[in-house]
Amino acid sequence: MSTPADQVVDRLLKMLPPLELLRIAEMSEASRLAGASGDTLKREHPDKIVKISRRREGMRVAHALMLREMQLMSKVTSV
Repeated sequence: MSTPADQVVDRLLKMLPPLELLRIAEMSEASRLAGASGDTLKREHPDKIVKISRRREGMRVAHALMLREMQLMSKVTSV
């Protein structure tokens, strides 16, 4: 039996090629993909933030999409 995280990964791999999932998106795009503000992402998921340059930060596309999927799954199970 697969875990919810495995199901999310399988769904993401069907949506996008693996190379695109590994791409680092800037915070504006990452926040749009994750469905949360950049400040929320930085506060709640600092382990997923990647420093692009001295001033710029980003997040892997796969991480942003997984956060969105997990939020949707938690809303469905709580209803």
